[in-house]
Amino acid sequence: MNFTKNTALGLAGLCMAGLALAGDISGVKIEPASTQVGAAVKVIISGTDEGICGLRVEYGNGDVDVTKMSKGKDDFPRSFSKTYNKPGTYTVIAKGGRDGSTFGCNGEAKAQVVVAEAPKPAAAAAPVAAAPMAAAACPEGFLLNSKSVNKKTGAYTCNAKKGAIKPEKALACPAGTEYFATPKGSSLGCRVPRAAARK
Repeated sequence: MNFTKNTALGLAGLCMAGLALAGDISGVKIEPASTQVGAAVKVIISGTDEGICGLRVEYGNGDVDVTKMSKGKDDFPRSFSKTYNKPGTYTVIAKGGRDGSTFGCNGEAKAQVVVAEAPKPAAAAAPVAAAPMAAAACPEGFLLNSKSVNKKTGAYTCNAKKGAIKPEKALACPAGTEYFATPKGSSLGCRVPRAAARK
């Protein structure tokens, strides 16, 4: 096949026309512009749709997306989802990029996204110290019966020593329990009310 000067000029004109019909990249928007490690952001590339061209998106961390733009099919604006796994400030660049036999889009645009370290999980709350044994609640002359202590309800019994005198005032009992004392005062303490114990 013989190429004349006119043929060459014609091909050059077609190529120029093809380039002129490529889409133009006009902007990059990142939503949100501030995020944290592991959270996705939306990268929106805007431009004009004039033909078929290749769009290259560089995310600033070495990751790249290349896609074909085609008027009426893959129009601007074009959105991408991106997640970063390290904190930092990243510059996202949208520009032309060859996609197979498709020439790159015209123009270039940039935007930045700030990625913060993800918050650390809240430290486990320190275990609540177990309520002290009720020995201190026994009045003078009485000893705590350790077998009677119920850590769940707070009930306990104090046994009188020889010569102990039953106190005039009732003991201050934990919530959900009531004070009791035997008629002769040989034992006293706090117990779950009988009506509640039967439920």
